[in-house]
Formats: sequence, structure tokens, C-alpha cells
Amino acid sequence: MGLLDGLLGQVLGGAMNPSDPDDIPGGNARARGAPGGMGGLDAMLGGAGAGAQGGLMAILLKLLQQNGGLGGLLQQFQQAGYREQADSWVSTGRNLPINGDILSQVLGSGQIDAIAEHMGMSHREASDQVASALPDVVDHMTPQGAVPQESEALVNRALEILQRGKR
Repeated sequence: MGLLDGLLGQVLGGAMNPSDPDDIPGGNARARGAPGGMGGLDAMLGGAGAGAQGGLMAILLKLLQQNGGLGGLLQQFQQAGYREQADSWVSTGRNLPINGDILSQVLGSGQIDAIAEHMGMSHREASDQVASALPDVVDHMTPQGAVPQESEALVNRALEILQRGKR
């Protein structure tokens, strides 16, 4: 997952450190120790192979948006009986994995079918790829072991950065 980790770090680092750090609700992101800046994102998105990872990142971020943000998505996993997995992604320890079947169960096959169609792959392949990447995305968005208050703004900002990189 090296490229995804780097891309995620750049997207979320850029989202946490816009040109004016006070643009994000909750104050100055740099004062909270957020990594990086936006500068490297454009280069990463333009780099070889980054397009597929950038596409997966956009899908994951949109998935968060459509399911009530980071907190809403985590709540869905918790209510479906996967509290231990969801909590592990937020905590600072090891991330427990999920598989594509669990993802489909929690989100419903309609969302996975739409993702599969968008990605040009089977339902199984799409659900497995998203299930594999989701714990790392949540983990990177919760570096302090808790869902940040500005998580919805963070998701929206990260999507803006990815959209700008596509132009």
C-alpha cells in the first residue's frame, strides 16, 4: 500500500494544511502537528501509477461523504457487529482487517455495485480493494486515536484537492 499511504498522507496533509491553515474549522492545523502540505499532491497525482490510487482515494472519500462522514461510517460498522474492527482503525494500535463480504454487508451491495461499475471491475474485486484500503484511510484520518471534530471538512477538502489534481 506504499503509494496509497503516500497519496493519503499528501491528500490529508494538504487538507489539514491549506494555504491558510485557519480555513479549517478547529483552528490552526499546523499547531496540531499535521504533516505535510499540498505541494506534493499535484506531483504525486501526476506520477506514474498514481491515477489508479488517486481514483481509489476519491472513491473512499466519497464513500465517507455518502455514509455520514467518518463518524457515520464507523457507526455503521459498529452497529453491524464490527465495533472491534472499526475501533481498531481509529485507535493508535494495529488495524484489524475486514474483507469485501463484510464491506458489502455493512454498506449494502448497491453501493459496492456502483463502485465496481465506476472502477470497471467485478463486485468482488471492488469490495476487496475498498475493504483493504478503508482501515488505512480511517487510521490516517484519526492520527490522535479519535475522530477529529473537523473530519467532514477534512474529507471535503481532500476531495477538492483530488479534483484539482485531475484538471
